[in-house]
Amino acid sequence: MGPTGSDVGAYIASKGAVVGIMRSLARALGPDGISVTAVAPGLTDTVGSRTINTDAQFDAVVDRQALKRRLTPDDTAAAVAFLASDGAAALTGQTLVTDGGLILR
Repeated sequence: MGPTGSDVGAYIASKGAVVGIMRSLARALGPDGISVTAVAPGLTDTVGSRTINTDAQFDAVVDRQALKRRLTPDDTAAAVAFLASDGAAALTGQTLVTDGGLILR
């Protein structure tokens, strides 16, 4: 889950900045055959995320996802591996959202 309270504005702005920089780089580097994409993972079950999220918070996110399971680092790694493959050769300037379908809810 993201931050709450007074930190939420900076959190949202930083995510928007990453997307803007990625799109700018994709446009600038595209003529050289370089693709630039971003990966936006959902709440992922890691040691670090468990220090700031309770099981109840994880469960609340899973309840809102289309895929009813906790996300793992392997989910994000698989998306990155795809982006590094020939299958993603024409993909640039996009954000690949690996959130278990949370965005659909």
